[in-house]
Amino acid sequence: MCEEESIILKIRKVSNLLKRYAEDIINRHHQYNLTSRHIVIAKYLLENQDKDIFQKDIEEKFCIRRSTVTSILNVMEKNGIIKRERVGCDARLKKVVLTEKSKAIHNNIVSEIIKMEQTVLKGIDDEELKNFYKVLEKIENNIK
Repeated sequence: MCEEESIILKIRKVSNLLKRYAEDIINRHHQYNLTSRHIVIAKYLLENQDKDIFQKDIEEKFCIRRSTVTSILNVMEKNGIIKRERVGCDARLKKVVLTEKSKAIHNNIVSEIIKMEQTVLKGIDDEELKNFYKVLEKIENNIK
């Protein structure tokens, strides 16, 4: 192991920096009443509009507990960001869908998120990024 900084502390430090960066973007758009989780989930829903996305999909995609996702979706629904629609094949299932309001909000914020990703990845080539993702995936699998 490297004698520099613990990998756990380094990941936590970078995670905190990313969270602060995202919060700065969100604070500039405070009128929308969003959190970073709302934005990430809305982005996921936007990118998967052609599929039926259910709460379980969000839990698995973001590794968030059921109760937490329920709370997040309740707030997003209350704020008019998402709606839950029944699925014909099973009355118990409700797919999660973005509202038109959320699409407009998302368009206002998405360019800033893209800039954030460009800033984060500045100076990192494709090979380095590919290796980084491989290492992160291994870390994730080790923890699971």
